[in-house]
Order: sequence, then structure tokens, then C-alpha cells
Amino acid sequence: MIDIHSITKTFAGGIIVLNDVSLTIRSGELLALLGPSGSGKTTLLRIIAGLEKPDRGAIHFDATDATRLSARERQVGFVFQHYALFRHMTVFENIAFGLEARPRASRPDKGEIRRRVEQLLELVQIGFLADRYPSQLSGGQRQRVALARALAIEPKLLLLDEPFGALDAKVRRDLRRWLRHLHDTLGITGVFVTHDQEEAMEVADRVVVMNQGRIEQADTPTRIYDHPASAFVYQFLGNVNTLACRVVHGVVETEVGLTLPVAEYATLPEVPGNLFIRPHDLELTPVDHPGSFPVILEHQAVLGASVRLDLRALSGQRLEAELTRARHNQLTLQRGDRIGVRPLRAQLYLAGDVPAAAFGNHQGREIVPLDP
Repeated sequence: MIDIHSITKTFAGGIIVLNDVSLTIRSGELLALLGPSGSGKTTLLRIIAGLEKPDRGAIHFDATDATRLSARERQVGFVFQHYALFRHMTVFENIAFGLEARPRASRPDKGEIRRRVEQLLELVQIGFLADRYPSQLSGGQRQRVALARALAIEPKLLLLDEPFGALDAKVRRDLRRWLRHLHDTLGITGVFVTHDQEEAMEVADRVVVMNQGRIEQADTPTRIYDHPASAFVYQFLGNVNTLACRVVHGVVETEVGLTLPVAEYATLPEVPGNLFIRPHDLELTPVDHPGSFPVILEHQAVLGASVRLDLRALSGQRLEAELTRARHNQLTLQRGDRIGVRPLRAQLYLAGDVPAAAFGNHQGREIVPLDP
């Protein structure tokens, strides 16, 4: 288990990269650090690895204070974004490097090194590439070599920095499924950095969403998606329609003509906020359907099993809806059609200056409209 206690890191110019970050990484789990560029996720990964030192705070590996230990002393395997393979070495030699570089007292003999490297080559499914050089490999193959090299030293913790960022979409999909299977096979504790929401949600046991040097939320992919802890998390995870609104005596009012009741806010004065609606939670209806508001269809695009609709409300607000192909075929929609839409569910976040006690500690209020 890795315990991270109140880590703070400041770079030159007084830029705070990590601000009092605390996190527990459980033994055997695969954890994703997810966030936009500049959120602090890579810096946190490097501090866990021992490649950066925090200004304040501590890191414990089980019961050992590892804050000032080097990466080698921590027994951490690190896979860099751009692989960092030695170009003058073969695949076999790259994987063997960490073992051969050990001090003589802890270095395995040549036979043991060969056995371990051959075992890893089969594990990552590139045994036939042992004698090739990095320049002769595809991006996906190089990534497997980098991972095998990190595993060769039998690390207590495997860390990966944007492991699939330099690969094309299909190779990324294939490799992340393979990584999940490999993790389950080995049972090793792993942490990877990514800015790809789909990657984090598909691969990780838990996702840590970071923003401006702080942790916004750490939870399972399902809970983070279904119960976001902040407006930032809701917007960052997947597409979302954002409607500016105000709450007046228990009623949400928007400029597009949508109104929704929130009875628990009946005693609040007029308060501004935002209403978030996922594209797949917008239902198409006749224009005059109760609970809906009118929009104009501007564009539609078939995306495999789903269809994305680009819509414009009469107020000018742009929205996006997502339908199944079967539902889309039933509707026979044309560009320029005037239709109605209604939310199946929405998430309400009030302005930050409203007292937290008034609406549940700023975590948002899910609204599920009743059928009219």
C-alpha cells in the first residue's frame, strides 16, 4: 500500500503544481491519474517514483517512509511516455538492462537473466522480436518492450506516464485491454497517468481526477461518472450540455425554455447556476410535448452504433443529443427539422457563493424529471 500525505510541490516562479495532495493507493489495484494538462498528475507520478522530491509532505510504501529514497531504493518500475529505449541495444538487451546494471552482489547470473527476459518476452507477446532494434519496431511493439523492461526488475510498483499517448486509436484500444489483462495476471500495483477519459474509465480500478494541483475526486469509474463530486468532474468526464440557469423558489429556469422543479430549494432566493445534461440523456419528442423545449436540427452524424445530433435552441444555445441507430431510423429526421427535446436526467450546480448547507456541499443535485 502507498500512502501519500499532504504532498506540495512548487516549481520556479512560485507555480504551485501540487497543493496538499493526499491519496492511498491500495495493494494490487490499477489506479489512473486523470486530468488536463497542468493538473499535476505527471508531477505526482514522478514524486511517487522518486524522480522528483516534494517541498512538503511524505510518502510511505507500506510502513516505510520512502520520501527521500531514490527510485532504485523504492523498487519502482517506470514506463515513460516515449519509451526511452536504448537505440543501440536489441529488444533482448533493453529488457535485460535493469538486471545487468545491478550491483554485483544482487545481480542474477547470466542464465537467470536470460530465463527472466525470455519469460517476459513471452508474457508481453513479442518473443519473435528479441533480436530486433527499436528502430525496427512499431509503436505498439516499443511500448511492450518498455513495459517488459520495467517488469524485469520485479518492481513493487509499476508506474506509467501516458503509456499509449503516442499511438494511433486502434493500437491504443488493443494495448489498454492487454494492459488490463496483464495487470490481472501479475497482480502488481500500478499507477498510470492519462488525459484520455475513456482510457481511464476502461482500464482502471479507481480513477483520481486532478485539477490545478488538487484531487477533485477519487473513486471507481462507475461512481465518478454517475456521481461526480464537482462541476469540473462532470464536465471533464465525457460530453455534456451546459445550460446557464437560475433557481427561483424551487424552480430551475433556463434561457432555452426548460423549467424543472427542485422542491428542496423552495426557500432559496434567486440563485444562479448551471444545469448539466449528457447527450444520451436528451430525449427527442414532438415540439409540443409537455416538459420539452423546441430545437432546430442542424446536423446529424452516424458514429457506429449511435447517431450524434447537433441542435440549436431558439435562444441560440447549441446542444448535442445522442441516439441509437434504431431510434434514429424510426424518426426519419432531416436537417432543419424543428423538434422537441426533454432531459431524462440532469445535474444542477449552484453558484459557489451560495452557503454549502443550502444544497449539499456544492456536490450538485441530480434532477430526474417525472413523466408529464
